[in-house]
Amino acid sequence: MIGFAGAALGAVAVAAVPMVAFRENRIVDGVTATALSALGPLAWIALALWIVTGGIAVLRPSAIRSLLRACTASSAFLLVLAASGAAATRFADSAQSAAARTSFGPGFYVTVLALFLSLYAPPASGRSRIVRLLVIMLPLVGVAALAVAGVLDQLGIVREFDLARTTFLREVRRHLFYALGATGFAVALGVPMGVLSAHRPRVEALVMGGLNLGQVFPALAFVGLMMPVLGDLGDRFTALKSVGVSGIGWAPVFVVLLVYALYPVTRNTLVAIRQLDAAVIDSARGMGMSRWRLLAEVELPLAFPVVLAGVRVALVQSTAGAIVAAFVGGGGLGTIVFFGLEQTSMDLVLVGVLPIVALALGFDAALRGLEGLVGGEAVIAP
Repeated sequence: MIGFAGAALGAVAVAAVPMVAFRENRIVDGVTATALSALGPLAWIALALWIVTGGIAVLRPSAIRSLLRACTASSAFLLVLAASGAAATRFADSAQSAAARTSFGPGFYVTVLALFLSLYAPPASGRSRIVRLLVIMLPLVGVAALAVAGVLDQLGIVREFDLARTTFLREVRRHLFYALGATGFAVALGVPMGVLSAHRPRVEALVMGGLNLGQVFPALAFVGLMMPVLGDLGDRFTALKSVGVSGIGWAPVFVVLLVYALYPVTRNTLVAIRQLDAAVIDSARGMGMSRWRLLAEVELPLAFPVVLAGVRVALVQSTAGAIVAAFVGGGGLGTIVFFGLEQTSMDLVLVGVLPIVALALGFDAALRGLEGLVGGEAVIAP
């Protein structure tokens, strides 16, 4: 009944929870209003669609009903979004001030949760990939269409994005450098360490003991510990200083993210190698394979799906963790987040937070899809 719960949440959000807040500027709280009181007839249509979605959700599951439920839930969400954009335009015209903001209230975020529950409720058995793709793309295409049409231009989050546009792409690139760079180095180091640990128990105790210790430190405390160490190294070695290694900037954050990312990659590699079928390994040895050939042609290919699951965990973790770079002048999307907090602008905070969430979900979905193609599933041994 997850789909019905999502529809019920959507109906309650539209009917009774503040959906938008009209603010004279960033600082003041402004006046909140529910969708029914502020968004006009479109809100009533959205409420009706949520009720229809709930009715579909209680019927026997099928591929057609799942797609129909996705259509009604997506339409309800998009109607609320479009009506919010129209209300923001009316408020901006009446306020006649560039500082005026129309922000989303708690009802909008409840609506997003309702949409998620409605779209990703347990689907009908055997639902095709085409139907799954349509379910995912419906709200995304709808939001993109509203944005291109200019319906959302006066919403607070869009206004803040326009103001931050000059620095946004630069901070996205820096954020990707942390996420992809730390994960790439973790794969280059973690896979060999995992293989070696799988074959040598003494090495396992040393490697996994060190990595377990690295997981104990909170991110900010760990960055703080790295700052004097890397600052001293940068002062002592000009080659390191020339590439930017110092107590502030990218280096301490990169090292911390690398240590965090090493654990899932190394652990999954170790587990995958140890769980290989002994009969397969014996057969390969019986064919005269050398130690290196056995590793390259048998062990690593068979272990690849589980190793890939560790890479996925590391990449998503690094994408989220890179936000701490803002604390030490390392840039990234965290800079936008904390700049928004300083200015008490939650719309600007969302400009930084939403891309982080989107990147993490995108990386997770892409690597899960690749895992599905190679027949793997996430395994992180305790």
